[in-house]
Amino acid sequence: MKTILITGGSGMIGVRLTEMLKAKGYSVIWLSRKRNIKAEIPRYSWDYRKGEIDTEALKQANIVVHLAGSNLGDGSWTKAKKQEIVESRILTTKLLLQTYKSLNIQPEAFISASAVGYYGMHTDDNIYTEESPPARNDFLSRTCKKWESAAFQFNEELKVRVVALRTSFVISKESEAFKKMILPTRFGLGAPMGDGKQYMSWIHIDDLCNLYIKSIEDSSMSGVYNAVAPHLSTNKEFMHTLAKELNRPYIIPGIPSFLLKLIMGEASGMILEGIQVSSQKVIDSGYKFLYPTVKEAIHASLV
Repeated sequence: MKTILITGGSGMIGVRLTEMLKAKGYSVIWLSRKRNIKAEIPRYSWDYRKGEIDTEALKQANIVVHLAGSNLGDGSWTKAKKQEIVESRILTTKLLLQTYKSLNIQPEAFISASAVGYYGMHTDDNIYTEESPPARNDFLSRTCKKWESAAFQFNEELKVRVVALRTSFVISKESEAFKKMILPTRFGLGAPMGDGKQYMSWIHIDDLCNLYIKSIEDSSMSGVYNAVAPHLSTNKEFMHTLAKELNRPYIIPGIPSFLLKLIMGEASGMILEGIQVSSQKVIDSGYKFLYPTVKEAIHASLV
C-alpha cells in the first residue's frame, strides 16, 4: 500500500485519520517537531521557522495530507497569534513545495486542509458553494485564501493533483470545543451562543477523515470541496439537540454576545456568526455521509 505523509498528525484530526488509514492498510508517517522513526507512527522532523525539513519523509511519501496549522480557537487573536495562524499554514506549505522542487521529486497528490471561514465571518440566508466568493474580507477569509493559494502552487508549479477541504466545526468526543459545549449542558446550562440564529456548519470527524481518504483514493477529485454535512443547522438548533441527547433541560437564554466578544475578541466571530454551506459537490462526487444529521453526529460522539 501507499505511504501517506501527514503534517499536523498529532492533532485531533490527524490522529483519527492515521487510525483509519492504517486500518485500510496504508503506511503512515508524520512530520513532527522531533524525529522518532522508531515510534508506532514514524516521525520525521521539520521546523518551518528555520526552513528545515527531514527530506527522507518526502522521499518515502506517495501522498501528502497537510493538516498543520496553529489552532484558530486557542486564545484571542492578538497580533502575534494572527501571525502564527498565518505562518503556520502558509510557510509550512511553501516549505514543502520548495523542498520537493529542490529534490526534483513530487507526490502523487497534495491534500490540504482549509476552512469554511474562507467565506467570511458573517450571517445571512444565502447558501454558499465552492464557487461563491467570500462575503467578508476579514482576517479568517484572507488567511484561508492565502492558505489555499499556497496549496494550489503544487498544481501550478509541479502539476500535482491538489484537493483543499474547507472544513467546518468538527464533532468529535476528542474535540476540546465540543467538550466545552457538553460540560455546561450536562448540568442543565446548555445555551446558544448569542441569539443562536447564526448557522452552524459542522461535520462528524469520521466523515471528515473519510473525505480525506476519498481525496487520496479518488484521482477524479481535485480543487476545493466544502467538508460539511448536508443537514444545515442554526447554533440554537445544535445546542437544543445536544441537550436532548444528554436528556437535560434547555431553558437558559443565549450567552450574551458582548460577553463572548469581551473574552474572545475578534475570534468570537467564529461562533457568533455563521452561514449555510453547501455539501452538494461532495455528494455529487459520490460520497455518502455516515452522519448526515446533527442528531446522529452528536449521538455517535457521546457514546
